[in-house]
Amino acid sequence: MNGVIHALRDVNLERGRRNEQRFLDAMKATHSPVKMPKWFIRGYHASKKEDRFEGKDAVIETTDAGKLFIQIKSSQAGAQRFKEKKKGKRYSFIGVIIIRDDDTIESIRLKTRKILSKLRQDVFAERSNMG
Repeated sequence: MNGVIHALRDVNLERGRRNEQRFLDAMKATHSPVKMPKWFIRGYHASKKEDRFEGKDAVIETTDAGKLFIQIKSSQAGAQRFKEKKKGKRYSFIGVIIIRDDDTIESIRLKTRKILSKLRQDVFAERSNMG
């Protein structure tokens, strides 16, 4: 049984790595009909420290909200586990995107635009509450 569990974990880790790369490819796509917002600068892999200890898979640089962070999941169940495990203010500014095997570059970009727009508004709301 242990061998089956390890094999499933390896398959899931590989799917996660593949979807993280697909996400980054979508952020770099220049000929997609789905344009990123004007405030979007670029997206890139989070550092190993950010990934391992802070739950960030990708960093998105913006012109006005600073850096926004994304956690990439392959399933709704994985996204839910992340949200339950990573509660609190420290994790409230990490958007979770679910990328499925059949998602296209365009669908990934659409999902990302929606999540980033909400995160950006949350950042602005938090700033206005502080000052």
